[in-house]
Amino acid sequence: MAGRVLHAQLHLLDRQLLDLHTGHMLGKIDDVELDLDAEVPVVTALISGRQTIPANQVTEIGSAVKILNQGLELGRHDDWVEQHVIDRIPGAGDATE
Repeated sequence: MAGRVLHAQLHLLDRQLLDLHTGHMLGKIDDVELDLDAEVPVVTALISGRQTIPANQVTEIGSAVKILNQGLELGRHDDWVEQHVIDRIPGAGDATE
């Protein structure tokens, strides 16, 4: 069974993560985790912020990466930045809406 060849820098890094069921944006892919012990190295997880997303939760790779969001709290860091940084910038009252 042949797999799909992906170039991490081109096809994965900095791509938007979307929840498969809701379509909500969950963050961006910051890094990938590889299994270098496999005969052909494979992606085992994607990393967004400090969250690790197991590769088996990835459902589609296109202009965005769709995942099954099974208990991941990917927006937690974005919410913190919004509340503690962005909302405190003068004139940014409606910027996050």
